[in-house]
Amino acid sequence: MGNPSLRIPIFPLNVVLLPGQTLPLHIFEPRYKLMVGTVMKNGAPFGVVRVREDAIFRVGCTANVVEIVNTYEDGRMDIATMGRTAFRILDIHNDMPYLEATIDPLADNLEPGPAQVTADLRSLFEDCYRLAHRTTPPDISASIENDSEAPFTYQLAAKLPLDLDALQALLEIRDESGRRRRLVEQLTELRTQLVRIAQMRDKTAGNGHGLN
Repeated sequence: MGNPSLRIPIFPLNVVLLPGQTLPLHIFEPRYKLMVGTVMKNGAPFGVVRVREDAIFRVGCTANVVEIVNTYEDGRMDIATMGRTAFRILDIHNDMPYLEATIDPLADNLEPGPAQVTADLRSLFEDCYRLAHRTTPPDISASIENDSEAPFTYQLAAKLPLDLDALQALLEIRDESGRRRRLVEQLTELRTQLVRIAQMRDKTAGNGHGLN
């Protein structure tokens, strides 16, 4: 038996939120002040969905407000939110000042798949992290890999400069084994891009002597 559908407020943004990922938000529009006040009063989630050229993607992620970081005299606020569960939009509603949607929470198969794919993924992550951040990558131990708070792929993807299309693709894959294979492909491409950027940066630095 599948998960029952829910009706929740929707926050369209030019971002892709992944389960287990934090998302800071600055709330300033009256409709979203109302939305945040409503979900906090009810202890309820809202949905973050990617928007592009006035089109809303159908697969998004629920989020909860975990902290009000700052409030302002005019009612604006900075909040910290956390991604929870992927969902698919079934219907959009315009009854409130903000959008609402009937959603279907999406089940996820967390079987990791072949060990070699995971080993390749770990190696690629470390290479990409080192190239992107120019520092030692964080420990991605087995305890992190098996953390129930968020699938391993989402934890890795959140730490790297993947584009929105890549993140959206990961969000829409509903099994961890498939996500790991897809992320290996994405990080192989990302590593090539980051190596090229590093080479250009080194070349530019090498040519910079004698400049005022």
